[in-house]
Amino acid sequence: MRKVSIKDIARGQINMFIEERLAKWVDSYERNGYLHGSILVASHGNILLNKGFGMANWEHKVPNKPTTKFRIGSLTKAFTALGIFQLHEKGKLSINDYLDKYFPDFPHHNQITIFHCLTNTSGIPNYTSFPDFWFTTMRLPMTLQQVIDSFKNLELNFVPGSRFEYSNSGYALLTAIIEKVSGMSYGDYILEKICRPLGMYQTGCDDGKKIVPDLASGYTFWEKPVHAAYADLTSPLGAYGLYSTTEDLLLWDQALKSSQILNKELMEKMLTPNLQSYACGWVVSEKMGRKCFHHYGDISGYCSDFFRFVDDEITIIFLSNMNVTPVSHLTNEMAKLMFEEEASLPVPAVPINFTNKKGLEGKYFIEDDRNLLFDISIKDGKLYLTMSKMYGVLYKFKLLPVFSELTKTIFMTEMINEMLIFHTSVTGEIEYVEYTDYYGNKYNLIKGNSIDLK
Repeated sequence: MRKVSIKDIARGQINMFIEERLAKWVDSYERNGYLHGSILVASHGNILLNKGFGMANWEHKVPNKPTTKFRIGSLTKAFTALGIFQLHEKGKLSINDYLDKYFPDFPHHNQITIFHCLTNTSGIPNYTSFPDFWFTTMRLPMTLQQVIDSFKNLELNFVPGSRFEYSNSGYALLTAIIEKVSGMSYGDYILEKICRPLGMYQTGCDDGKKIVPDLASGYTFWEKPVHAAYADLTSPLGAYGLYSTTEDLLLWDQALKSSQILNKELMEKMLTPNLQSYACGWVVSEKMGRKCFHHYGDISGYCSDFFRFVDDEITIIFLSNMNVTPVSHLTNEMAKLMFEEEASLPVPAVPINFTNKKGLEGKYFIEDDRNLLFDISIKDGKLYLTMSKMYGVLYKFKLLPVFSELTKTIFMTEMINEMLIFHTSVTGEIEYVEYTDYYGNKYNLIKGNSIDLK
């Protein structure tokens, strides 16, 4: 039996303290309905938080659990990168190979290397940023070759290796290389060479056709949860096509600290940042003065973030099936708790009686930017706020009155932690509105006419 040291006891006491802080933080957000998905937090091999929040399926009232599967979007890129490095280790390819070895008809093939694709420095235009992607292409079944054909004849955005520019196109090419070199489909390669050896039996490549047990549905929000826009899953593959659970991703986190699936030298190469802090499928930067490996992912209703403080042995994983959930911000707040820094807590969203809704209706804009609009309207006697979030997508949230006095009324938004404070004159005229977003940024809103929200 291993002898328990004073250091172990001290660490246990610290973990208990942090668990209490995490529990308080979680409770405050959960009471307001601000958490959706599954969260896992681990420290020095001990799981401090492992819980599901909100609904995996709103139609059938199925709650999220620690074992719920989620599409993980661009967290997939780290698996693709590892697959390439494994094949390099076996001598089946070199990360310094030029693309002409695998794509003889690809323009610029003798300028771009596999490493350029891994580090997003290839200069190849990102196909998911094309103007027709969101409205058309995303919804169409496409083979991997058709995806590659959609960008292969385009001019490069810059000389390969000279700049960083995030590109799913490079990871589509890496997917094809894995399939060409291994003789296996991308999904089979990831399962057989990475997931099964690590005991990650709840992780795989989602083609959108096969039934994936315990897979959460993806949602967005307009007055209430609604289905996210449809995305065909035949082509995301190694760019953003995997699903997983928080518990499987903890196994993945632990494996990346060992030589179990890749030798130490190559693992270090894979995780060393290149340009703009991007390594191979991971961003490496400082958070709270500590080295952190991290990556964000999103795909049609799902969003996720994964923080790995390897030197401090702390891991935070947040997988969500509500696309407006600010997973990166909330993961960062949990990291603050882990390092005993102050984290924000939401105001309790306990509604009070408020009748003067009519006077608040109208269009508002940020004082210094008339293009950033906020539309406040009444529907069925309830007050709603319409505004844009990530990618310019519009959302509509119910406003809950939580405090009111003669010249000030405070509203909290439903679903996300945001606040509007209406400052009025004694005669009831709106002077200005103080808006606090879920990052804690504060803006003054002015009521008036501007470009109409569509």
